[in-house]
Amino acid sequence: MKFRDLRSFLTALETSGELVRVSAELSPQYEIAAAIKAIARKQGKAVLLDNVKGYPVPIIGNLLGSTRRLAMALDIAEKDLPAAYLEGRKNPVTPKVIAGGPVQEIVADSAIDILGTIPVLTHHQKDAGPYLTCAFVVAKDPISGVRGLGIHRIQVKSRDMVGIFLASPPLSDFLARAEERDKPLAIAIVVGADPITYFASPQLAPPGMDKYELAGGLAKSPIELVKCKSVAVEVPAHAEFVLEGYVLPRRREEEGPFGESTGYYLTYQNPVAKIKVITHRRNPIYHALVPFSGEERVLQFPRFQIEPLDWLRAISPSVRQVHCPTFGVIYVQIEKQTDADAAVVIEALFSRSGVPYSKIVVVVDTDVDILNPDEIVWALATRVRPDKDLLIQPDLPGLVIDPSASISQEAAEPYRLRARTAKLGIDATKPLAERDKYEKVDVPLPVKQRVNRILGI
Repeated sequence: MKFRDLRSFLTALETSGELVRVSAELSPQYEIAAAIKAIARKQGKAVLLDNVKGYPVPIIGNLLGSTRRLAMALDIAEKDLPAAYLEGRKNPVTPKVIAGGPVQEIVADSAIDILGTIPVLTHHQKDAGPYLTCAFVVAKDPISGVRGLGIHRIQVKSRDMVGIFLASPPLSDFLARAEERDKPLAIAIVVGADPITYFASPQLAPPGMDKYELAGGLAKSPIELVKCKSVAVEVPAHAEFVLEGYVLPRRREEEGPFGESTGYYLTYQNPVAKIKVITHRRNPIYHALVPFSGEERVLQFPRFQIEPLDWLRAISPSVRQVHCPTFGVIYVQIEKQTDADAAVVIEALFSRSGVPYSKIVVVVDTDVDILNPDEIVWALATRVRPDKDLLIQPDLPGLVIDPSASISQEAAEPYRLRARTAKLGIDATKPLAERDKYEKVDVPLPVKQRVNRILGI
């Protein structure tokens, strides 16, 4: 494993020119989030802020804000990301529990004060307060003991209380089973893990696979874990911070508003947890993610692009590429063999269980670059016949963080499945009988290749 902790990865990023340092004093309330967002938008680089007002703790943001940095973390070429991810899923590596690790160099088990210890950011103007945005929560199934983890938004409510948006499995299922027994759910909240474990934590692991195993498969090396001090949960030995505690059974409080990844403020009635212990490294680094800034798309790269490509090709051999430019929108490039191919792809994305993010699906031909927004718009403008090429289906699973979705109040239904929305499929491909009519203008290929060689592009 090339980078066993966040620190070694930051050193590599700085050496390669992928890291910007900010030495000006900035506040955790709004200012640091604004700085991370601005640098991410203009330079695309990771941001290390060394001078945090009121804290001796530096903050790193936009860590995996590009697939280039994700490839660096995995020590592979960027073009090999899909194959490396699928290989890691197929070859998980069991984590290794060690006696102790740097994350427990400092242990606070009394007079807990989250904001007195950690510079948690307040990101947006109407946010209810400070939020942990890229911490992952670790817990175990109260029945089977199976371990699960995932990234969930976490509001700091007081010195030792947090609200957690536990709306997705496996942790939402673990909490439901604990509450059936009127028991608290033991959790650990991890901040500042190594980049591969951080990346693996929000993925949809195959049934029965521990996400530490997935991280080990991606790293081709076991992830080193330590046992928590107060709960029966294991956490990465080389993380920066860990908050240990319990989700209280059957207790819900207002959590939010919070500026979500979809770009809107959302408020929920969510579980709350009491923090009993905070452990951290000496001279720790706080890891932050600014929602609605782009890094989420890299974290969801497998779910939005690699995994759909894998199973869509099994359904339709015509599929060549998949791209998700933002939450809810998917572009699919196909090499069309029949005029029904686009509809087959759209129906597959609409009907597949567990794909609520496929709200708008656009299918294009191989002469359309799905990574180029201008070419997508061109295909929509010149190849779509609205009376023939649009497919709308109502009342399908949607995203709970989509403000346009309707939310069922049926308590027996898992919260993640309560969002319902209509979906739109657009066939922006050329009719096979009229392909010549839609031939894309271009210069001769040999000329283009020669000119590119001369220009060095």
